[in-house]
Amino acid sequence: MTYRNWRILTSVVFVCMICAIQAHRTRGLGDIGFAIDMIEQNYVELVDRRQLYKAAMSGIGNSLDPFSSYIPAEQFRAFQVQLSQEFGGLGIVIEPPRERGRLRIVNTIYGSPAAKAGILPGDQIDSIDGQTVVGMDVQDASRRLRGKPGTSVQLTVLRADVADPLSMTIERAVIETESVTGDHRNTDGSWEFMMQADPSIAYIRVEIFGEKTTAELSKALRNVREKAKGLILDLRDNSGGLLPTATDLCDMFLDEGTIVSTVGRFGVTESTRKANLGVEIPMSVAMIVLINHESASASEVTAGCLQDLHRATIIGERSFGKGSVQNVVQVEGGNAALRLTSAHYYPPSGRNIHRPKDAKETDTWGVQPDEGMSVEFTDDQKQKAFERLRRRSNAFDTSSERTLASDEAGTPPDPSIVDDLQLAKAVEVLQEKINTQ
Repeated sequence: MTYRNWRILTSVVFVCMICAIQAHRTRGLGDIGFAIDMIEQNYVELVDRRQLYKAAMSGIGNSLDPFSSYIPAEQFRAFQVQLSQEFGGLGIVIEPPRERGRLRIVNTIYGSPAAKAGILPGDQIDSIDGQTVVGMDVQDASRRLRGKPGTSVQLTVLRADVADPLSMTIERAVIETESVTGDHRNTDGSWEFMMQADPSIAYIRVEIFGEKTTAELSKALRNVREKAKGLILDLRDNSGGLLPTATDLCDMFLDEGTIVSTVGRFGVTESTRKANLGVEIPMSVAMIVLINHESASASEVTAGCLQDLHRATIIGERSFGKGSVQNVVQVEGGNAALRLTSAHYYPPSGRNIHRPKDAKETDTWGVQPDEGMSVEFTDDQKQKAFERLRRRSNAFDTSSERTLASDEAGTPPDPSIVDDLQLAKAVEVLQEKINTQ
């Protein structure tokens, strides 16, 4: 056999081996396609092939763990919007209907088309572009409300103290959502980060760890670093977001130490993020982090790191217990995605954050408040705290709680703080720390 023929034969064998390996790996995919074909052609009722595909993809994701999933096209855009903090719409926050009733508006984003049109928290949407919302789910309603900036949507709104429905046509605009908020909003729309309850304490709430959060938080810290003797970082109800954003946030408060480590398959450490020298606010400023049962993922990275490195005291409730990292892999030409758990993260101490599905309350998981700092909420107490936050985000709230002056009897300048027991506890602890410095 000549050398040339030997090279050709070797190449053919190599290609055949690659094809055989690929065929073995994709054999199951062929069976899935075959099953979809058979169902589409022979099932007793007509079925949508696209729906069968989505069901197969969802089944793959759901078979892994609670945080791995298939994100179909109609949900993927909303997923991207949440992290990018920008979308075309009206600027309203709605809550699910009660007993298949109308959609209630929880809040309006300051300066948004909805706010300028006079829509108020508590209003109920009766129809969108002439179609009733009764029986419509939140996802469908949100999809109808959002759209290309410059286009319009017609709403019929019911208001408690107005007899007739209000009809209004609102033009959509680019809505930039805030991820960092403060103690209360000023009349010019800016946030005041120094607390009304105690002007020596700064209050910063992080709603989500998005693409703009790092810049927003850095700006807020620059605003308070010359004034604050204490700082409250509120991560309650923050379900997470981008891991790099969480590590950047921790780095603003630390100048040394490990922030977080990620461990992948077979227990191999994939990455370790360490703090860089320099901080956004002096280390001498006492710090509290507020968490609750809904604080998850990137929130737990932040709280766990700052607790382990003794930079902050943790107050509130045990966190959710999501200690896993997800990669988002785009499919279908970038219109949908698979969210896959690729690693687990560990705070500086190496303790376990992740809550297994069969975990007991006595097991180690999540981030626990520091000793003596647990403040549990009932549902009613949590609702009161939420309503307080909502009212104080309204720059034009004229209720007595927004009046800064104290009376002669020494009434606290912010009586509404009693509606949030966890926040009140944080203020009390910080005042003790400040007074002993």
